[in-house]
Amino acid sequence: MDELGTADVGGKGPLRARIRAGRRSRSPSDRAAAAVALAANACDLPLPDRLDGMTVTCFLSLPTEPGTGPLIEDLVKRGASVLVPRVTGHRLDWLLLAADQQVAPGPFGILEPLGDPVAEGSGLLSGCTALFLPALAVDDRGYRLGQGGGFYDRALADVPTHDRGGPIRVAVVFEEEILPRVPTDAHDCRVDLALTEAGIRLFAGEP
Repeated sequence: MDELGTADVGGKGPLRARIRAGRRSRSPSDRAAAAVALAANACDLPLPDRLDGMTVTCFLSLPTEPGTGPLIEDLVKRGASVLVPRVTGHRLDWLLLAADQQVAPGPFGILEPLGDPVAEGSGLLSGCTALFLPALAVDDRGYRLGQGGGFYDRALADVPTHDRGGPIRVAVVFEEEILPRVPTDAHDCRVDLALTEAGIRLFAGEP
């Protein structure tokens, strides 16, 4: 079992441990600078300059993750409605992030919004414009290595891919976490792009 209490399925445990150690070694100033750069690079994503009337998902980052605070602020300034997840049992519910939103640590220590969800489960995601997803790593094919709980793979299972009319899937990682290959399982979902502090990486690899 790893530090989040999830099983080492498919030999992913050692890679997760290595990436988590690398994230912990980053200084606070480096993390803050990366968060600002990441938000600036998001303006180069294949999205309209104005996002009025559009809905996106994002996540409230852990201290060691690529920071999403500036990214969320920019998405809101551009007019987007931003949904963030809350763990409920084995699924993710989605809540609209308001300016005065109250948050509290959830089951894994991740900040989660309080209040009533906009929708339960993943049905809402299909109508979003973009999904900004947490990841520990992404490989050159676009496969995402998550924390191991399977929450996002379950949430994305019934969401159409972007080439079939679904939202753009964007993994938010540090540049060094884009790898040639990550271990995969049959249920693992691909992403279309990675957003990092160094820029944007488009994945057009094999499914």
